[in-house]
Amino acid sequence: VAVNGELAVYRSGLQMQSPELEILGEDESPRLLARTLLPLYPLTRGVGQRWLRRLTDRVLAEADLPSLLPEVLPAEWLAAEDWPRRAEALQSIHFPEDQADLARARERLKFEELFLLQLLGALRRHRRRAEHGPVLDQDTRYLKPLLARLPFQLTHAQSRALGEIRADLSSGGRMNRLLQGDVGCGKTVVALAASLLAVEGGHQAAFMVPLEALARQHFASWAGRLAALGLRCGLLLGSGAQPAAERRATIAALAAGEIDLVFGTHALIQEGVVFARLGLAVVDEQHRFGVMQRAGLRERGAPHVLVMTATPIPRSLAMTVYGDLELSVIDELPPGRPPLVTTLRDEARLPQIYAFLRERVEAGERAFLIYPLVEEGDQSELKAATEAFEELEAGPLAGLGCALIHGRLSPARKAEALDAFRSGERPVLVATTVVEVGIDVPEATLMLIHNPERFGLSQLHQLRGRIGRGTAKSYCVLVASGGLGPQARERLEIFVKHRDGFKLAEEDLRLRGPGELFGQRQHGRPELSLAHPLRDARLVALARERAVDLAQRDPELAAADLKPLRALLQRVYKERLTLAGVG
Repeated sequence: VAVNGELAVYRSGLQMQSPELEILGEDESPRLLARTLLPLYPLTRGVGQRWLRRLTDRVLAEADLPSLLPEVLPAEWLAAEDWPRRAEALQSIHFPEDQADLARARERLKFEELFLLQLLGALRRHRRRAEHGPVLDQDTRYLKPLLARLPFQLTHAQSRALGEIRADLSSGGRMNRLLQGDVGCGKTVVALAASLLAVEGGHQAAFMVPLEALARQHFASWAGRLAALGLRCGLLLGSGAQPAAERRATIAALAAGEIDLVFGTHALIQEGVVFARLGLAVVDEQHRFGVMQRAGLRERGAPHVLVMTATPIPRSLAMTVYGDLELSVIDELPPGRPPLVTTLRDEARLPQIYAFLRERVEAGERAFLIYPLVEEGDQSELKAATEAFEELEAGPLAGLGCALIHGRLSPARKAEALDAFRSGERPVLVATTVVEVGIDVPEATLMLIHNPERFGLSQLHQLRGRIGRGTAKSYCVLVASGGLGPQARERLEIFVKHRDGFKLAEEDLRLRGPGELFGQRQHGRPELSLAHPLRDARLVALARERAVDLAQRDPELAAADLKPLRALLQRVYKERLTLAGVG
């Protein structure tokens, strides 16, 4: 008899709740009858456990597994960890002798998944280190004067990250580094400091961001200050977001070397955009661009590359998702941040919430109202930003001045709405998550997020980062619909409790798994089916150590005993290997 069900503690012992019983007949194979542990598989319509188990048992018994699954890990690695060979691990993960046998097999297969990811990244890093990059080590003309004029001092973490970047830029090799940090930690200043080093070294710098509004904001915030130091700044957006004559003039100035630092969107890597001497490419919120678009920037003169993300994730996950990059972490926020209160409220409290919003706005502050959908879906009861905008202007927020922004507006309409919000002409901004990245309005002190259960913790944290950027106390109000499930409520209560992005990322991983944080970075890459970067942090570190060692010893994987590993890597990753220089 085979029994399966959930185990629970009952009176100091274990009890199986509502067990399912399966009588194993004499027609079962002796191998199956001899097992004390049997697999349970996810099923589809028309397929039963017994049939699938028998089929798997037959395939594993009749197949020549050592030939089909040649070993890809060195024997000394297996011996050091007491791991089975690849073929044995596959056998044991389906039909283990006991729990210890299953644990060894799972750990070995987890390591293999992680090792392949780390090896791909290590090979790419090794290849780039061998490539020459411009030596950028002068700082007296631009960088030191800028730092002296800033109204604040860099934090210790900012200084450490800048030091790591400077070491790369002055090494003679090509930098390929990730700058990671929480919302509001000051990554932009560090990236701009690196850009000044490029310009002082006689090169150009490009600062690429995912949104036209953010590119305009950076240009407006920094062009004047940098011009005072003698830098020539430019702005390049897509054809629909910038007058044609202005775009042509900027493109011509880049090619002629008449622009030192250009802010822009993906327009910077479009055909026809040529740099006279690109020395550094900064890619902000790089998960929104993807690996191939980043490669497009590198093709414009083989510059140093600095990528940034405001999605704080644990180091073990960063090493997995961004395995091809060196890592700098800004894990410290500037002192003196104003208080930011987060609360969870039911929709029934909206009249009081709107009254509070009106009071704050009439005192000269700004407010965001965030909605998760652009228009009403057939299957959804959620309010869309467009419908809410009309209702609010005619109802509870009448006379305050509301602006509307969402992803389907033209670039010109988006810019117009943001400008009206910044200036205070329309101090209430009704928006979708298009404001998630980088929008900086110091007067914004209040954010209402409707249906927050529709967002992940990391996305909620990005949204909340749009307020609390000035000196006044700020408020983030989560307005939940009725009937929150226990998991959704737990997630939102965690968000209310924590302001630390790294802590929230760990909780997001715990609740939802790593898939959400992989995002578009995972495109073209098989997902981890066994390993979990947070729970298996030891294996991540070991895989990275082994991968770095192998990439240094044999970057072409040319040794005869590495032939199976090379073949597996090529089969799993295909086109990504061209970026790694293998195949």
